[in-house]
Amino acid sequence: MPDPRSNKPTQSSIDPGAQANLVVGIVFLAFMGQMILNPIIAPLSRQMGLREWHIGATISLAAIVLASLSAYWGRASQRVGAKRVLAAGLVIAIIALSAFGIVSYLGMNQVVGGVGLVFGVVITRGLLYGGGISAIAPTAQAHLVTHAASENGRVKALGMIGAAQGMASIVGGVTGGVLAAAGGLLLPLVVMPVVMVIGLVVLLVSFAPQSRGQLFAKPQRIRFTDPRVAPWLATGLVMFLVFSSVATIFGFTVQDRFALSATATAGISAIYLTIMGVTMIIAQAVIAPKTGWGAAKLLRTGLAITLVATVLIWPTSSHALLVVGCIVLGVGMGLAMPGYNTGPTLKMSADEQGAVAGIINANNGLAYAIAPLASTALYGWNPLAPFAVCIALIAVVVIYAHTVPALRQ
Repeated sequence: MPDPRSNKPTQSSIDPGAQANLVVGIVFLAFMGQMILNPIIAPLSRQMGLREWHIGATISLAAIVLASLSAYWGRASQRVGAKRVLAAGLVIAIIALSAFGIVSYLGMNQVVGGVGLVFGVVITRGLLYGGGISAIAPTAQAHLVTHAASENGRVKALGMIGAAQGMASIVGGVTGGVLAAAGGLLLPLVVMPVVMVIGLVVLLVSFAPQSRGQLFAKPQRIRFTDPRVAPWLATGLVMFLVFSSVATIFGFTVQDRFALSATATAGISAIYLTIMGVTMIIAQAVIAPKTGWGAAKLLRTGLAITLVATVLIWPTSSHALLVVGCIVLGVGMGLAMPGYNTGPTLKMSADEQGAVAGIINANNGLAYAIAPLASTALYGWNPLAPFAVCIALIAVVVIYAHTVPALRQ
């Protein structure tokens, strides 16, 4: 069994034994199944007769489940191995997305409606899917971090995971928009679980399980209030509150500010999401590691850029301004996220990495639990309100990140 107080492997950068490219590929396929839904969620919900807050509540429930289970999955991955935990998460997510597709079909054809439809959407896309997808990111993070030799190596490793999620948003967004335009809103719902099945097959066939010597009988627990992680978590919570809010209402604001049809909204939203995703991938996978900056500087710089982006995304009739806003947001989040994900791992021992990966993802899940419901409710009250709140929140956290000693190292 490895030394539980050692948090650095002997190899440089990322240990080849981590199978990093394979892990990142599995993360990509897992999250692509989710991202296909993004460009169609607004028109789909309206075609089913759901209100904005119904979708917000569904996404929030998924995030609550994710927040509740992430720490468990992270520790479990260090106890029973990454392969088993990733497989379990994918199977649950596949079942959930398949059931969600059936519920959506019944809702669009008025077979099910009212409370029954809302309940079906919330259970399948919220409860079940949240439980499955919550296993993926913390397991991948814990696995790669324990195979990274330095702070910059961890920035690179976690940037790869973030880039995989960004690429999933691009490919998933484009795929969802194209499929919706070609075959209607139901076609993407059929494709979503199929993509995750591919990820499961790749995992089972190609991923080598860890040896017993790489596992821990009792991985350590970590509290949110642990002073080693608390400043990072507080900053990340607000950062993801803002990002999640913008992402949730994006389809609604595109449809309303440009007066688009449901089908056109899916296509146009996919274009904007692609632009944002490309810049986020470049920032995470290329720019962040090449800067040589530590985690704290990456976080501070990314937050400042994100503040500029939230101002640029303010609703106007300008397509050009929205494009610029998406690019700037991609750069800002692409720098901030590797810093935020790396920072809390630096003072942790090897047997705490599963817990810290879980608590980071739980923190993100908490943001995604609050933001969708709050932002859609605010949007229904006044389309400008969520944008004003986002600007205020990110401004506060920029000041916080530049004044707290732990984030200035």
